[in-house]
Amino acid sequence: MLLPAFLLGFVLVVMLGVFTGIVTGLSPGLHVNNVAAFVLATEPAWAAFLASILPEATAASGVGIFLALYLLATAAAHAVFDFIPSVFLGAPSEDTALAVLPGHRLLRVGQGAKAVALAARGVVLGTAFAVLALIPLRAVLSDPIGLADRFRPWSALFLAFVLGALLVSESRGGKARRVWRAAWVQALAGALGVATLRGPTPLDAGVILFPLFSGLFGIPSLLIGLRAGPGTIPLQRLEPLRAINRTDVRSSIRGTLAGASVSWLPGLSGGAAATLASLRVRKSTGPSQFMVVLGAVSSSTALLSVAVLYMIHRSRSGAAVAVDWLLPEVGSWTEPLRVPASLAVLILGTVLATAVAAPLAVRTARWVASRSSTADPRRVCGASLVALVALLAVVSGPVGLTIASLAAVVGLVPISLRVRRVHLMASLLVPVLIGYLATA
Repeated sequence: MLLPAFLLGFVLVVMLGVFTGIVTGLSPGLHVNNVAAFVLATEPAWAAFLASILPEATAASGVGIFLALYLLATAAAHAVFDFIPSVFLGAPSEDTALAVLPGHRLLRVGQGAKAVALAARGVVLGTAFAVLALIPLRAVLSDPIGLADRFRPWSALFLAFVLGALLVSESRGGKARRVWRAAWVQALAGALGVATLRGPTPLDAGVILFPLFSGLFGIPSLLIGLRAGPGTIPLQRLEPLRAINRTDVRSSIRGTLAGASVSWLPGLSGGAAATLASLRVRKSTGPSQFMVVLGAVSSSTALLSVAVLYMIHRSRSGAAVAVDWLLPEVGSWTEPLRVPASLAVLILGTVLATAVAAPLAVRTARWVASRSSTADPRRVCGASLVALVALLAVVSGPVGLTIASLAAVVGLVPISLRVRRVHLMASLLVPVLIGYLATA
């Protein structure tokens, strides 16, 4: 009876995660990190809920594995549905911020649904390549190569290089003013990050990222979306997507490699990795293939960031931090060719969630595309803003609302200065850099 009960719980929790990922993906301003912070802040309530609907499975396997599975399924569904508001509403999360330009270029020629479908293709291929990369990545990061430990003394220099490379990415066309504007954004975001993450605050580490990133990336997008009007999107064509070709595979591999780097390098985000990976090739990469790359980055990051927790015991994402908290018994991946049982469960859940969410996202994008030219995006953004503020109040209280308000002011700066919002990741990179310098 134990195996059927566990399988039933496995499927139910994955489907619940897919549903949550659909909601967060379609709601501008919400992110998987928000869900992870919410789950950690309300863990007793979640444990009681799962124990009530899955008494046999939770009694035998524990509640932690099911909560971790729920978060991974949420991340998998969010990774693909997140592209829909990025393309049709112009309200990206940090991980899909680069999708705005290529996605909108396709949207302006009536191919918004195609843009999402290509991203979904990248998500599926990125998940598949991430699974294939698990054992090689473990060999590179842990024994026999041990790159993670070898790289640690160079972490501060690497973070400085990332900040500098992001500035260089703004120098296209020889416009030095864009570099100075981006440097100003990095300075503001870095100061906010230091005050929030390294200063004295009453919020737990697992909660404080919720108001910080909601303010930096979510609220400004929603405020901008409130200014949009109906009828601003051209009529969309609903055409079948071509078959997968070698270019799609190459783009997905490049995105998976970028996602693998995000999964273990300190402070690096999906948007930053995609920016660095595209510094030389973006001019020759069309918008269609760039959507595939971004989809692969998003999905591979979600899966590999948790796998890296088993390899080197370091958390590089909100979901990984939550899994580390929920599964304190997580041990080392000692046998190179034998994946730990709990990690195997999480991987299977991620694959199942991706397989379910990707075609649903494509169908949803086609439905949105058929109605986007007459829809009023202000209602969607307004409802999302109210929901986000309510969650902030519940999870983080007045302190979180204050942090989110300050972060929202900073988050509006790159929009007004017309530089990419990926520079706002200095709010995480700079505190991490200071931490490495302090321990050097």
